[in-house]
Amino acid sequence: MSQQTTGDDACQTSRESAVARLAADDPQWLAAARRDALAAFEAAGLPARSQHLWRYTDPARLLPGDREPTPAGQPFGDLPPDYHDGTFEHVAALALERDGRLLRTAVDESLADAGLLVCDLRTAAREHEALVRPRLLSLTQPALDKFEALSVALFTGGPFVRVPRGLAVERPIRVAHRVGGDGLVASRALVIVESGAEATVVFDLSTASAEDAALFHTGTEVILEAGARLRLVTIQAAGRRLVHAPVVRCRVERDAALETVSVVLGGGLVKAQQTTELVGRGSEVKVLGIVFADGRQHLDHHTLQDHLTAHTSSDLDYRTVVADRARSAYTGNLRIGLEGSGADAHQRNHNLLLSERARADTIPELEILTNDVSCSHAAAVGPLDEDQLYFCTSRGLSPAEAKKLIIAGFLEPVIARVPGEDLQLRVRTALATRLEAVV
Repeated sequence: MSQQTTGDDACQTSRESAVARLAADDPQWLAAARRDALAAFEAAGLPARSQHLWRYTDPARLLPGDREPTPAGQPFGDLPPDYHDGTFEHVAALALERDGRLLRTAVDESLADAGLLVCDLRTAAREHEALVRPRLLSLTQPALDKFEALSVALFTGGPFVRVPRGLAVERPIRVAHRVGGDGLVASRALVIVESGAEATVVFDLSTASAEDAALFHTGTEVILEAGARLRLVTIQAAGRRLVHAPVVRCRVERDAALETVSVVLGGGLVKAQQTTELVGRGSEVKVLGIVFADGRQHLDHHTLQDHLTAHTSSDLDYRTVVADRARSAYTGNLRIGLEGSGADAHQRNHNLLLSERARADTIPELEILTNDVSCSHAAAVGPLDEDQLYFCTSRGLSPAEAKKLIIAGFLEPVIARVPGEDLQLRVRTALATRLEAVV
């Protein structure tokens, strides 16, 4: 017992030293937030497994233990194909991030002149305090949970994106992030889309090699001001040994529209949370997701659409394919607050099981605290439809070809929302490779 306590004390001391090093380069307000967050992490116990959020994943698996923060200075590796030495064929801006540190950013000159800002979040905290300080961590209040506190305390960097008032950015803003090693990586992002602005932001996560086994805690805050429009896309194609715990919190103001597209193909263990607050009349949200699990992957997703004012709308569609002995879990809540009359809110989670040992758990929930609303939820778990298989094979397809075609059609409505033919091709290619192995 004393040896375990000594080990825990050493890990805490290591985290305190890491926070002190990071805080030395931060403005005082951010340094204080780091110290407070670390104290909250160390003081908080593990969440109870009886909680809705932790029903299917043991939170102890997200603890850092004796993992050390990943050191700085790791190279990014090969550049993404849409980065051409400062020219921008497919993107409006590109940020390269490695192990939580933003290494390089490039922004189309005409858009930079118009006010588009893409830079390191910690740099922005120093150089653009008026923009960052009122918003950073504003969506984590009133209290950080244990694992969000860890990412706040130890984040080494991440992207800050600000789309200025009225600017329409037609090409995507892409953040390519690679994670390596087996240490602890923490990153945060802040995206602000000001009134009347429009943009697409793509987060593209991969691991440097299939053997990388880092513990990766991320936090993303997204703020849409009145009349803004944003498509937020996440493509996660990491190696099977990564443990990934992303938390995304969004705030959508009057007449603003947010669409999120999440494609999760990798990671050995994923515990993802996405919360959206609809705080302005006329605000709307679409939440789309693809989850593909095989082998022994454990992929757990939780969503909340919180309708806090009148006449808002949300629509969620998560589609999951599970093969081999993998497990997927989805818990989702549509909450209509006391002031949420006139809400139009719907959620669906459909799961395809490709083997008898695959498992998918799904709990869509409604919490309605007022009248005059239109709400629905639906969930389905089952194997491929035998009638569809018969129809396809009777037209000359082999059983394997028929299965691949049906699965591709099942996922296509979400894939079609991924911006750009190059990224769509990447997703389809990755899915085709996975299907070859499991069908």
